[in-house]
Amino acid sequence: MKNVAVHTKGLFITGMLLLFIFSASAQSVLTGTVKDLQHRPIAYCSLGIKNSKAATVADERGAFRLIIPDSLADRNLVFSAIGFVDREMSPGEINKLKEGTVVILEEKIFDMAEVVIKGTKLKEKTVGQRSRPMITFSKMFDQHVPSIEQGNVFEIEEQSLLKAYNFYIMPSSKFSSITLKLNLYAVRNNLPDTSLLRENITYRTTAKGWQHIDLTPYQLGFNGMAKIALTLQLVEHQPDSTNTFVFGISAKKTLSKDLLFRYQSQGNWENNAGAFIANLEIKYNKEVGKAKKPAEKVVEETSEVSMLADYYHHKEAAQKSGYGKRKNGRFIDLDDAKIYTEEYGEGEPLLLLHGNNGSISDFYLQIPFLAKHFKVIAIDTRGQGRSTDLSTRAYSYDGFAADLYKIISKLGLKKVNIVGWSDGGNTALSFNLAHPEMVKKIVAIGANLNPSGVKDSLIASFKQQIEADTLPQQHKLIRLMLEHPHIEASQLKQISNPVLVIAGSDDVIKPEHTQLIASQISGAQLEIIPNATHYVPFEKPAQLNQAILHFLALPEKNKDRQRK
Repeated sequence: MKNVAVHTKGLFITGMLLLFIFSASAQSVLTGTVKDLQHRPIAYCSLGIKNSKAATVADERGAFRLIIPDSLADRNLVFSAIGFVDREMSPGEINKLKEGTVVILEEKIFDMAEVVIKGTKLKEKTVGQRSRPMITFSKMFDQHVPSIEQGNVFEIEEQSLLKAYNFYIMPSSKFSSITLKLNLYAVRNNLPDTSLLRENITYRTTAKGWQHIDLTPYQLGFNGMAKIALTLQLVEHQPDSTNTFVFGISAKKTLSKDLLFRYQSQGNWENNAGAFIANLEIKYNKEVGKAKKPAEKVVEETSEVSMLADYYHHKEAAQKSGYGKRKNGRFIDLDDAKIYTEEYGEGEPLLLLHGNNGSISDFYLQIPFLAKHFKVIAIDTRGQGRSTDLSTRAYSYDGFAADLYKIISKLGLKKVNIVGWSDGGNTALSFNLAHPEMVKKIVAIGANLNPSGVKDSLIASFKQQIEADTLPQQHKLIRLMLEHPHIEASQLKQISNPVLVIAGSDDVIKPEHTQLIASQISGAQLEIIPNATHYVPFEKPAQLNQAILHFLALPEKNKDRQRK
């Protein structure tokens, strides 16, 4: 189901913003166009300063205009688009913007399998308000503030497929046409939390009264979610023939606080007593809960949704940490690529290599700790983060290892320690085999020797995305995971330096594969982190950091000690 954010595949897509600033008295006016890497508009990107009224939404062509009062000139500005990782810009970055400046947006990673709702026959029901009472009220939409979101929380069944969303536009509204953007969120503490969409859903109408948005084309299916939130934004409008514009959705007072409101995407949600005159039509599997086995599966899916929500919180925090976009970062020229690096601390050199389509910021919970003990050199891999790639060849871990050799040589380093996570772990092993004389110790987190070491469900998801009619803009990163690496287990016997192999107890790398890697390297240590997935650096930072420090600090003579 192509639009179910919690169950799509692991790929980042990049986008860019073309920006420039005009000065005005007591304020600045920021204008520009949001575009993707292929120079196609990214429609309805939200931008705003946190917890303020300085916010707007780009139009369907990606064009926007934002007024920033001088009183907010010292605050960060955040760009948010459905499916993309938020981009936060400091006041210094904003002030340096010139016409033609490029700012990169990265699409969020979605790497869980699709939702498939099985059942001999799906039952249908409608949740929410089906009729409009005599007495209603409305919190009006402001035509000058398209960033405002309003909506409801809905309770759904354990396995649900969204069929349609219906709402009631108050009769006293005045307009010739309006365009609304529908947003869909998971719910935490009765407030919207993680976005569940990969692309925009918009709806245009010229009528008042009941409205119907058909959701069946989007195949929005969910397992194990008790509640979801649907909200609307007014993104385009035309006044009536008298040049008057008034728009609101009818609501009624209720004891439950299901009436949602926030001023902009970087503002705090409010939930007030009441509910919009709106309802959600769903199809659901009526067999769920009747048999033990399906009920257990729902629990598993709930855990996966929770895991992904936690992952997104970490990715957002990583983006906001400042790592990966420091002023003192440097680019290393490799002729066909410029590799971005940042350095922290003093001591023995310790290189950090991130995972597939990640960046330096993914180590935001490791860098401050490790920099107290080592000279940390964090690297954005070719074509990822802030690093560029001018070549047309396919990606490979041997190729990334060749880049790493050039980087180490240009930095004038003789021997290094390496911590590699996921793809970074694969690159570390490839580099170790190719240049053993340059390696002191290696920590490989969630690494694999070949694609068969990855759980079959994830590989199947990658294949489905590659085979889709519309290929991702940067599908080289998916092909990398499908076709590489090609390391024979016997080759690992060549490695004589200390190696620490780490994986989560519920990693996407098969446990027997992780054990194979450790068993083939003489004296390798194996650390399985309990209650963790492939995202160990996010989920168990303290335990991971201590394991890395303990291992790197061990004298050579103790390298044979096994940790289970």
